[in-house]
Amino acid sequence: MKIPVMILSGFLGSGKTTLLLTLLKESKARGLSPGVVMNELGKRDVDGYILQEQTGANVEKLLDGCVCCSRREDLPRSLNAVLARRPDIIYIELTGVADPEEIALTLHELPLSEKVNLHYTVTVLDAENVLEYNSRFSSDKQLVRTLRKQLAGADLLIVNKSDLVEPERLWRIEKTVRKYNMESEIVFTHYSEINLAPVLDGIIPQEPRTAAAQRRALPVSGAPLKRTQPGHASGATALQEREAEPNASYSQVSAVTLTFPQSAVHGLSAGVLEAFFRECGSSLLRAKGHVRLAGQGQELQPVQLVQFAGNRISWEASRYPGQSYIVFIGLGLEEQHLTERWSRLFS
Repeated sequence: MKIPVMILSGFLGSGKTTLLLTLLKESKARGLSPGVVMNELGKRDVDGYILQEQTGANVEKLLDGCVCCSRREDLPRSLNAVLARRPDIIYIELTGVADPEEIALTLHELPLSEKVNLHYTVTVLDAENVLEYNSRFSSDKQLVRTLRKQLAGADLLIVNKSDLVEPERLWRIEKTVRKYNMESEIVFTHYSEINLAPVLDGIIPQEPRTAAAQRRALPVSGAPLKRTQPGHASGATALQEREAEPNASYSQVSAVTLTFPQSAVHGLSAGVLEAFFRECGSSLLRAKGHVRLAGQGQELQPVQLVQFAGNRISWEASRYPGQSYIVFIGLGLEEQHLTERWSRLFS
């Protein structure tokens, strides 16, 4: 029996990892054994550690590049490593600048197509920022094209952070989405909370479980999601597109990983770090990492996970045991300039 695969797509900071956390917890509650392939642009893993810390999931990580272009050849190897653990379902979380249609094509190629089956493609949108993407990234035509493909290739579109915007904006988002995808269901939510029954409908354990686990894993009632075939590239046309545009699904987005110097006696304060993010201006799209900050009296506080997305900054406790670091992802980031500014914070 082929193993179902679910692709999680969406731009940087939209809420893909939050959705994946929920899917993993629900999968285990149903008695399913999930596998995860996670792709990150940066050289250091952030989201994979979050998943392992909160769910104990085994995560196959693809770092320092995008799996639909520079790391494309690594995807089959990662999927085979996950398949060796005999999962009931595999989740692939893409980078925010990945083209999900490229991943779908890879899944349909031999020999992977004999082992896995594309179950659904889910795209998560940031309600606060999605309407500005076309104008904000107008200089990067490849990126704009990819973001539109994230809409067109989805079987389910989740408009996340809907509680942060006015109803009129939600109507405008739906109107924009329908330009590229006329059929797929659109769900408006916050914290990526959705009804998972249609998404996981029909997924059952591949191996015998306990009677209780089997009962939880039975298919649920309700209408399954519709597939939006017109949104998926296929056949000769898709292969021609691959050959015509063999490079990245984005051209000006890059990631820079910066660590806290071990020689630094004291950590940074939250205020200093947040000011650093905002001083990067519109070039900074996303920042995330595990940091140890300075408290009152400059004593070091416990490690925290910091995330910057859509001009919002969040903090939460973390048990990350290693050296503090932050991954910066942006449009036209100048690594040398960013590194120099970072070094001055500790001088």
